[in-house]
Amino acid sequence: MTKALSLSFAAVLLSPAAASAQSTDVTIPEAIEFGVSVETMTERLAPLCDEAPVRTIDPPRLPDVQTIQQQIDCRGFDYMGEPRLAEFVFRDDALQLVWILVDADDQDRVIAAMREAYGEEGLTTDMVIAFRDHRTAWRFEPPEVLFFSDELRPAMERFLMPPAE
Repeated sequence: MTKALSLSFAAVLLSPAAASAQSTDVTIPEAIEFGVSVETMTERLAPLCDEAPVRTIDPPRLPDVQTIQQQIDCRGFDYMGEPRLAEFVFRDDALQLVWILVDADDQDRVIAAMREAYGEEGLTTDMVIAFRDHRTAWRFEPPEVLFFSDELRPAMERFLMPPAE
């Protein structure tokens, strides 16, 4: 590839239109790997967060916590082209779920992008639109996107899709 062509290609990749195209990706961000430790995620998130304090959740809210539930609050995490607060939740030093808080006015854009990315409407309740096979959901209140581990799937399905009354 010639130098001029390389520079043109780079300019296209860095253009606002390219950035806009990237901002519609609602799938699980590359940085997320379920099962990794707090230390591993802290290192991985260092360049992706403005700040990322770790805190202990006591009492634990996740099911089956044997020793400790911790959370990394990553401020400035890029999701759908905007800096967000992302909460990385660990059970016994293994990442189990991630909540990414979004603005209420993002709702239509995020849900449409999820439906397009996952090729389905998603199971809708008053609380969420869940994409079970992709272990992800949109939560209406507060407005946020959820990704969860396969290990946490049974508990999350009970939480996201309570039995009909």
